[in-house]
Amino acid sequence: MINSIIFLLLLFLPLIFQLFFGIKAIKYSISLSLWQVSLISLLGHVFFAIATLYLYSELLRHAHNRDGLGWIFVFGIELFVGFVLLLAIFIQLYIQYRKNKSLIK
Repeated sequence: MINSIIFLLLLFLPLIFQLFFGIKAIKYSISLSLWQVSLISLLGHVFFAIATLYLYSELLRHAHNRDGLGWIFVFGIELFVGFVLLLAIFIQLYIQYRKNKSLIK
């Protein structure tokens, strides 16, 4: 049970970070820019994806059923969450672009 919670936390933590601090960066209420927040989120996602796959490999090593299909499923979910993270970054960049464009006029 605790492994499932750790996997979900590691999986969604960069996305939650991006959504929360990306909005704050657009509103200029933190000292980080949106590019810095996005870079932290992307690097965090890569690091947490590698950590999650390593932890899952260790769990498979001690399991009775050593089928690798679960590892492929976790990898697929990581790719999907990475795609959602990129989508959130691009949407926030577009919002910031439109906000800066309206401030110039």
